[in-house]
Amino acid sequence: MVLCAILVPAGLASAASADPNQVYQVATYDGASIAISHYRPESGAPFREGAQPVVFMPGAGANYNEFDVRTPAGKTYNVTLPANLPDWARGDPYIARDPMKFFSMAYYLYDQGYDVWLSNYRGQGRGESSSTGGWNASLDQFGAYDVKAVVRGVRQMTGRKPVYIGHSMGSTIAMIYLEGAVFNGWWNPHVASDPAQVAERNGGAAPGSIKGFVDLDGPIAPPSTMEVPDLAWLALIPPIYIDLRGVMTLIGEGTAEPVMFIEQVLWAIRQFLPPALDSLLAMLYAINPANMDINVLRYMSAYALDGLPTHAAAQFTDAMKFRRLREYYRNGLFGRFILFPPAPRPGDGYFYYSDNLGKVSLPSLVLVDATLDLTDPADVQTFYQRKTRNALDEMRLMQGTAHVDLVNGLSAPMQTFPAIGDWLGRLCRN
Repeated sequence: MVLCAILVPAGLASAASADPNQVYQVATYDGASIAISHYRPESGAPFREGAQPVVFMPGAGANYNEFDVRTPAGKTYNVTLPANLPDWARGDPYIARDPMKFFSMAYYLYDQGYDVWLSNYRGQGRGESSSTGGWNASLDQFGAYDVKAVVRGVRQMTGRKPVYIGHSMGSTIAMIYLEGAVFNGWWNPHVASDPAQVAERNGGAAPGSIKGFVDLDGPIAPPSTMEVPDLAWLALIPPIYIDLRGVMTLIGEGTAEPVMFIEQVLWAIRQFLPPALDSLLAMLYAINPANMDINVLRYMSAYALDGLPTHAAAQFTDAMKFRRLREYYRNGLFGRFILFPPAPRPGDGYFYYSDNLGKVSLPSLVLVDATLDLTDPADVQTFYQRKTRNALDEMRLMQGTAHVDLVNGLSAPMQTFPAIGDWLGRLCRN
């Protein structure tokens, strides 16, 4: 059964929020409500209606503010822009009024003439840009339901197939969607791949089709050398949404300087660490401190961190343990009785996303950060290597970046943004 996304206007954000975006809610098949936001840089600016739509999806624990960098109402960020601004930003009136927009990927694509949409998967978002239904979600629901509702919603609003841009987990759940993931029965709810959905989603003509995919450092199996203790697995069983919004709203900006200091120390000593210890600490190198403006980090800390449901965390942890990404290991008729993830074996009834990447065939740009950190560059490249090749496929290793600053770091406006813009130009000409 296919249920089209239902669009319900949420109205313009209040003037007090200084958020000029038009927010909508799209309904998923299983009853969640997903926020999508039509972007413009200021309240008086026009929307790019009629242009090629692009839709953003954030990484794990984040909301779409990671792409919509700006100065919040009532705040002052003393941003010093580089003297050698790229051509696209030089003399720009929006950046002149708010220099933080220089680090906004959403603004860059708006400036390049694209119709920009921002999305929050279930459980994520602040205020009226909040999505519901995240307390018991796994990556399966994010990919099979949320991405489907967002793509169909943007298609319904614009009449055109969108380009999907995902960061980190936002890319991983797009892979799940593009593999045609569906739940194959209410009585034994495992994930399966529907060939008709594969054909539709990979550039077909139906409402769920995507025109192209930009993968910003999307992991298959995040790196880890640590054994997960039994108590940790048991703690991930209850369906809990780990909500960081309240505390980060209060203290988020104040954490930026300590985090930056810790990252500077870690990066300074990294070259002296033995390989085993360096691998153990890899997940702490999320930000390259030499490539992050402290003001952007303040904004990200206070406004872009939300939280994550335990089941999604368990699914990624399972992928780290066995180096293969599969559906949530507690799916299925008797899944509720499983306490610890079983080792993968042939015929175990699970759908393995990492083994079905060849089902993805639409044009894809893969941008890989050059650091072993929250993600392993070799793992991210796995998607590009295993997908069905398209003439427009491209992969770039972005030097001097780490997992977070790939999106909005100091080099992003000169390196990441133009790489996306150039590729989108070629995609739209075909």
